Amino acid sequence: MDDRSLLQVALDLIDVKEAISLAKLVRDGGADIIEVGTPLIKCAGANVIKSVKESCRYALVLADLKTLDAGWLETEIAARNGADIVTVSALAHNKTIVDAVMCARNFGIRIMADLMQVPDPVDRSLELCDLGIDYLCMHTGIDLQKSNKEPLERTLKLINGVMKNCSIPVAVAGGINDVIVREFVKAGAKIVIVGSYIIKSTNAYETTKRIRSLIDSV
Repeated sequence: MDDRSLLQVALDLIDVKEAISLAKLVRDGGADIIEVGTPLIKCAGANVIKSVKESCRYALVLADLKTLDAGWLETEIAARNGADIVTVSALAHNKTIVDAVMCARNFGIRIMADLMQVPDPVDRSLELCDLGIDYLCMHTGIDLQKSNKEPLERTLKLINGVMKNCSIPVAVAGGINDVIVREFVKAGAKIVIVGSYIIKSTNAYETTKRIRSLIDSV
Protein backbone atom coordinates (compact mmCIF):
# COMPACT_ATOMS: atom_id res chain seq x y z
CA MET A 1 0.00 0.00 0.00
CA ASP A 2 1.34 3.46 -0.90
CA ASP A 3 1.21 6.59 1.27
CA ARG A 4 -2.24 7.56 0.02
CA SER A 5 -5.01 6.70 2.46
CA LEU A 6 -7.79 4.65 0.89
CA LEU A 7 -11.52 5.26 1.08
CA GLN A 8 -13.73 2.26 1.76
CA VAL A 9 -17.49 2.63 1.47
CA ALA A 10 -19.63 0.19 3.44
CA LEU A 11 -22.81 -1.03 1.77
CA ASP A 12 -24.72 -2.02 4.91
CA LEU A 13 -27.95 -2.58 3.02
CA ILE A 14 -30.35 -5.45 2.42
CA ASP A 15 -31.47 -4.78 -1.16
CA VAL A 16 -29.14 -6.10 -3.87
CA LYS A 17 -30.25 -3.73 -6.63
CA GLU A 18 -29.83 -0.72 -4.38
CA ALA A 19 -26.43 -1.95 -3.26
CA ILE A 20 -25.14 -2.44 -6.81
CA SER A 21 -26.45 0.95 -7.89
CA LEU A 22 -24.73 2.64 -4.95
CA ALA A 23 -21.55 0.62 -5.50
CA LYS A 24 -21.21 2.08 -8.98
CA LEU A 25 -21.85 5.62 -7.74
CA VAL A 26 -19.29 5.49 -4.94
CA ARG A 27 -16.73 3.83 -7.17
CA ASP A 28 -17.12 6.65 -9.69
CA GLY A 29 -16.93 9.14 -6.82
CA GLY A 30 -13.50 7.90 -5.78
CA ALA A 31 -13.97 4.93 -3.44
CA ASP A 32 -11.02 2.54 -3.52
CA ILE A 33 -12.72 -0.33 -1.70
CA ILE A 34 -16.37 -1.36 -1.91
CA GLU A 35 -17.50 -3.17 1.21
CA VAL A 36 -20.23 -5.76 0.83
CA GLY A 37 -21.71 -5.32 4.28
CA THR A 38 -22.59 -8.07 6.73
CA PRO A 39 -26.37 -7.44 6.51
CA LEU A 40 -26.24 -7.60 2.71
CA ILE A 41 -24.38 -10.91 2.70
CA LYS A 42 -26.74 -12.37 5.30
CA CYS A 43 -29.79 -11.32 3.28
CA ALA A 44 -28.60 -12.11 -0.23
CA GLY A 45 -25.95 -14.77 0.28
CA ALA A 46 -22.33 -14.87 -0.83
CA ASN A 47 -23.29 -14.49 -4.49
CA VAL A 48 -23.86 -10.79 -3.86
CA ILE A 49 -20.09 -10.42 -3.47
CA LYS A 50 -19.70 -11.61 -7.06
CA SER A 51 -22.45 -9.28 -8.27
CA VAL A 52 -20.76 -6.25 -6.72
CA LYS A 53 -17.36 -7.32 -8.05
CA GLU A 54 -18.70 -7.66 -11.58
CA SER A 55 -20.26 -4.21 -11.32
CA CYS A 56 -17.12 -2.54 -9.95
CA ARG A 57 -14.25 -4.23 -11.73
CA TYR A 58 -11.75 -1.45 -11.05
CA ALA A 59 -12.30 -1.30 -7.29
CA LEU A 60 -11.30 -3.69 -4.55
CA VAL A 61 -14.22 -5.56 -2.99
CA LEU A 62 -14.27 -6.42 0.70
CA ALA A 63 -16.55 -9.10 2.11
CA ASP A 64 -17.42 -8.13 5.67
CA LEU A 65 -17.95 -11.60 7.10
CA LYS A 66 -16.49 -10.87 10.55
CA THR A 67 -15.67 -14.58 10.70
CA LEU A 68 -15.60 -15.99 14.21
CA ASP A 69 -15.20 -19.68 13.33
CA ALA A 70 -14.55 -21.86 10.27
CA GLY A 71 -11.82 -19.47 9.12
CA TRP A 72 -10.70 -21.38 6.05
CA LEU A 73 -14.18 -22.26 4.80
CA GLU A 74 -15.67 -18.79 5.12
CA THR A 75 -12.64 -17.14 3.56
CA GLU A 76 -12.76 -19.58 0.66
CA ILE A 77 -16.46 -18.88 0.09
CA ALA A 78 -15.74 -15.16 -0.15
CA ALA A 79 -12.65 -15.66 -2.31
CA ARG A 80 -14.48 -17.88 -4.80
CA ASN A 81 -17.11 -15.15 -5.13
CA GLY A 82 -14.56 -12.51 -6.03
CA ALA A 83 -13.64 -10.86 -2.73
CA ASP A 84 -10.26 -9.15 -2.61
CA ILE A 85 -10.35 -8.68 1.17
CA VAL A 86 -12.23 -10.65 3.83
CA THR A 87 -12.82 -9.61 7.42
CA VAL A 88 -12.43 -11.86 10.44
CA SER A 89 -13.36 -10.98 13.99
CA ALA A 90 -10.36 -10.29 16.19
CA LEU A 91 -12.35 -12.09 18.91
CA ALA A 92 -11.89 -15.36 17.02
CA HIS A 93 -9.53 -18.07 18.23
CA ASN A 94 -5.99 -17.78 16.87
CA LYS A 95 -6.47 -21.05 14.95
CA THR A 96 -9.41 -19.49 13.12
CA ILE A 97 -7.33 -16.41 12.29
CA VAL A 98 -4.42 -18.50 11.01
CA ASP A 99 -6.71 -20.67 8.89
CA ALA A 100 -8.27 -17.58 7.34
CA VAL A 101 -4.83 -16.12 6.60
CA MET A 102 -3.59 -19.38 5.06
CA CYS A 103 -6.67 -19.63 2.87
CA ALA A 104 -6.29 -16.01 1.81
CA ARG A 105 -2.68 -16.64 0.79
CA ASN A 106 -3.84 -19.65 -1.20
CA PHE A 107 -6.30 -17.50 -3.16
CA GLY A 108 -4.12 -14.41 -3.40
CA ILE A 109 -6.41 -12.19 -1.31
CA ARG A 110 -6.06 -10.35 2.02
CA ILE A 111 -7.45 -10.51 5.54
CA MET A 112 -8.64 -7.63 7.71
CA ALA A 113 -9.12 -8.23 11.43
CA ASP A 114 -12.02 -6.31 12.96
CA LEU A 115 -11.26 -5.25 16.53
CA MET A 116 -14.84 -4.39 17.45
CA GLN A 117 -15.60 -5.32 21.10
CA VAL A 118 -12.06 -6.54 21.78
CA PRO A 119 -11.31 -5.66 25.42
CA ASP A 120 -7.71 -4.58 24.74
CA PRO A 121 -7.36 -3.63 21.06
CA VAL A 122 -3.69 -2.67 21.34
CA ASP A 123 -2.53 -5.96 22.87
CA ARG A 124 -4.70 -7.99 20.51
CA SER A 125 -3.34 -6.05 17.54
CA LEU A 126 0.19 -7.11 18.43
CA GLU A 127 -0.91 -10.74 18.51
CA LEU A 128 -2.70 -10.39 15.18
CA CYS A 129 0.42 -8.90 13.58
CA ASP A 130 2.27 -12.10 14.43
CA LEU A 131 -0.56 -14.21 12.98
CA GLY A 132 -0.10 -12.71 9.52
CA ILE A 133 -3.20 -10.59 8.98
CA ASP A 134 -2.95 -7.80 6.41
CA TYR A 135 -5.03 -5.00 7.96
CA LEU A 136 -6.31 -4.05 11.40
CA CYS A 137 -9.66 -2.30 11.75
CA MET A 138 -10.52 -0.05 14.69
CA HIS A 139 -14.29 -0.32 14.53
CA THR A 140 -16.98 1.38 16.59
CA GLY A 141 -20.17 -0.61 15.99
CA ILE A 142 -23.50 0.92 15.02
CA ASP A 143 -25.17 0.13 18.34
CA LEU A 144 -22.31 1.66 20.32
CA GLN A 145 -22.40 4.76 18.13
CA LYS A 146 -26.05 5.24 19.09
CA SER A 147 -25.15 5.18 22.78
CA ASN A 148 -22.50 7.87 22.29
CA LYS A 149 -20.06 6.03 24.54
CA GLU A 150 -17.14 5.87 22.11
CA PRO A 151 -15.63 9.35 21.78
CA LEU A 152 -13.41 10.32 18.88
CA GLU A 153 -10.48 10.84 21.25
CA ARG A 154 -10.50 7.20 22.40
CA THR A 155 -10.43 5.88 18.85
CA LEU A 156 -7.56 8.20 17.94
CA LYS A 157 -5.66 7.07 21.03
CA LEU A 158 -6.14 3.42 20.10
CA ILE A 159 -4.88 4.04 16.56
CA ASN A 160 -1.77 5.70 17.94
CA GLY A 161 -1.24 2.87 20.40
CA VAL A 162 -1.44 0.22 17.70
CA MET A 163 0.81 2.09 15.28
CA LYS A 164 3.59 2.42 17.83
CA ASN A 165 4.12 -1.32 17.93
CA CYS A 166 2.73 -2.69 14.69
CA SER A 167 3.51 -1.87 11.06
CA ILE A 168 0.31 -3.36 9.63
CA PRO A 169 -1.98 -0.76 7.98
CA VAL A 170 -4.80 0.41 10.22
CA ALA A 171 -8.37 0.96 9.04
CA VAL A 172 -10.95 2.91 11.02
CA ALA A 173 -14.73 2.61 10.89
CA GLY A 174 -17.77 3.85 12.75
CA GLY A 175 -19.70 7.09 12.41
CA ILE A 176 -17.17 8.80 10.15
CA ASN A 177 -18.31 11.94 8.34
CA ASP A 178 -16.83 15.01 6.67
CA VAL A 179 -16.24 16.71 10.03
CA ILE A 180 -13.92 14.09 11.53
CA VAL A 181 -12.50 12.15 8.59
CA ARG A 182 -9.33 14.25 8.40
CA GLU A 183 -8.56 13.56 12.06
CA PHE A 184 -8.29 9.84 11.40
CA VAL A 185 -6.08 10.34 8.36
CA LYS A 186 -3.82 12.64 10.36
CA ALA A 187 -3.63 9.97 13.05
CA GLY A 188 -2.28 7.53 10.48
CA ALA A 189 -5.29 5.50 9.33
CA LYS A 190 -4.50 3.99 5.93
CA ILE A 191 -8.10 2.99 5.23
CA VAL A 192 -11.04 5.19 6.18
CA ILE A 193 -14.35 3.34 6.16
CA VAL A 194 -17.50 5.40 5.65
CA GLY A 195 -20.97 3.90 5.60
CA SER A 196 -24.25 5.61 6.34
CA TYR A 197 -22.90 9.13 5.86
CA ILE A 198 -22.45 8.30 2.18
CA ILE A 199 -25.08 5.68 1.40
CA LYS A 200 -27.87 7.58 3.18
CA SER A 201 -26.95 10.93 1.65
CA THR A 202 -29.09 12.51 -1.07
CA ASN A 203 -26.22 12.24 -3.56
CA ALA A 204 -23.83 9.36 -2.85
CA TYR A 205 -21.57 10.26 -5.76
CA GLU A 206 -20.99 13.85 -4.65
CA THR A 207 -20.65 12.88 -0.99
CA THR A 208 -18.04 10.28 -1.90
CA LYS A 209 -16.15 12.87 -3.94
CA ARG A 210 -16.17 15.27 -0.98
CA ILE A 211 -14.87 12.64 1.44
CA ARG A 212 -12.23 11.59 -1.07
CA SER A 213 -11.11 15.21 -1.43
CA LEU A 214 -10.88 15.64 2.34
CA ILE A 215 -8.77 12.51 2.69
CA ASP A 216 -6.42 13.63 -0.07
CA SER A 217 -6.08 17.10 1.46
CA VAL A 218 -4.28 15.81 4.56
